[in-house]
Amino acid sequence: MPFTQRPARRHLPALLTTVLLGSAALAACSSGGDGGGRPTVDHGITTSVPAPTQEVASLTWNVPAGEPPTLDPAQSGIESVSTITANLCEGLFTLGPDYKPRPALATGVEHPDPLTYVLSLREDATFWNGDPVTPADVLFSVERILDPKLGSSWIGWAANLRDIKATGEHEITVRLKRPDAVVPNFFAMPSFFVVQKKFAETAGPAFGTASGGLMCTGPYKFGAWTQGQDVTVTRNDAWWNTAAPKVKDIRFTFITDPSAQTAALASGDVDGQFSVPLAAEPQLAGKGRLLFGASMAPTFLSVLNSEGALAEPATRRALQALIDYKGILESVYQGTAQPLRALVPPEAWGYAADVYRAEYDKLPEPAQDLDKAKALVEATPAAKEKIVLAYTTAIDEESRIATAIADAAAQVGMTVELRPLTAEQFGAVFIAPTAREGIDLLLSSGYLDFPEPLAYYQFFTTGHFYNFGGYADTGYDAAIGKAMTTEDPVGRAREVAKAQGIMAADLANIPIATQYVRVFYTDRLTGLVPRQTYVNTPWAVSLGGV
Repeated sequence: MPFTQRPARRHLPALLTTVLLGSAALAACSSGGDGGGRPTVDHGITTSVPAPTQEVASLTWNVPAGEPPTLDPAQSGIESVSTITANLCEGLFTLGPDYKPRPALATGVEHPDPLTYVLSLREDATFWNGDPVTPADVLFSVERILDPKLGSSWIGWAANLRDIKATGEHEITVRLKRPDAVVPNFFAMPSFFVVQKKFAETAGPAFGTASGGLMCTGPYKFGAWTQGQDVTVTRNDAWWNTAAPKVKDIRFTFITDPSAQTAALASGDVDGQFSVPLAAEPQLAGKGRLLFGASMAPTFLSVLNSEGALAEPATRRALQALIDYKGILESVYQGTAQPLRALVPPEAWGYAADVYRAEYDKLPEPAQDLDKAKALVEATPAAKEKIVLAYTTAIDEESRIATAIADAAAQVGMTVELRPLTAEQFGAVFIAPTAREGIDLLLSSGYLDFPEPLAYYQFFTTGHFYNFGGYADTGYDAAIGKAMTTEDPVGRAREVAKAQGIMAADLANIPIATQYVRVFYTDRLTGLVPRQTYVNTPWAVSLGGV
């Protein structure tokens, strides 16, 4: 049967590819030392660290999501790609520490009417080879992402695009077919990252690969790619921005096994990593900074098979009731996460926070109730059918969560079969339908790219590319559709919150927690504050020597 949520309405995630820092749920603080020269771990939110004062010749940084399939920024919806390319390529704008857009390859934007955006381009920007950035390069970069043959996940921003044209020597104009409140956010995203037209056309299909290379404008230049081993980048000393990096060369490695990651960090073979396994904390004590930042990342279960056991609402309710949320927060995340009542975390309420808060607080706080789960299973034949739960082995915490869910399911009479996926297999789930075959339920940690809840909730509208489970609800679609055309922040928030309530009741997905952004780097380094923006902004620029 189809994944039907309610009789009146028939009918994921950005990687699972956006913040109001200082939410009441998260106390701001900073991490420091213990007074004896040994760094300490603070599970609170880090908002500042000492600025770097020294140049660093080289460092090694691990990418736990594994080796990227490409370095083409058009494919940077995948974290293994974006963590690297965020330091190589730039968009027209970038997000600052406050998650507000700041000029990058554009110096400003005018919005003369609801359908038009006029962007003024920077005149002093050059590619790594010294060639100037032209409107033709910008148009080429945007238009190649709009080509369905390229398969870029960033094509989604242009659902309401009429056209994009060069309207001056240093100006491009974007025109829409109807108002779309989310569009301006994408000017700072890889959807508008600029690559050199001449270089990309010459490289052809090899663009972004180890053999084809890359040509962008960012603070670091592509150096070499030894497949199966590492990617090296070197500082772009001709970068237009005055905030020049202090680290000259960076070597990116691709260790995906959590134990091996810990060993490499503890030994000093690797200088830093995002998403460090929390189990590594004892081994890393005194060896560097383990910092935590406010997050726009939800960890949740999403339905992939709309015709299996989970098509039955009672099965989804039983699954929601059997999860040990408190245990996950305390034992798995060790106090570095917060409970989550809806898919989009409070940190992503970038406007009209009072509207979002009022509706969010109406939703029930998740709590384990094994008796309720068992009763639902006993009364629901479909709930006794096997459910295949997939997760990535590259994230230790998610392996533990998946195991805990399967164990709790067995206690209430459900059969949850675990399907562990490598980092590469897990990434394929979001790209290829064949990779999702045989999977009923997916455990994943997504993130919002910018503080706009609408950007994430639109993924669950009927027929959307990321709506893998086939969720369909006319009321939900109507609310999201109205929000998309509402520029008034309060009015938009009301519509998004309405859709949020509908989906929360239907359990198209089951939110578990929002974990902090976490980063570890050796004590010879400083400057990097953990923020969600590391996937789309040049985070390595802030690093340097103590």
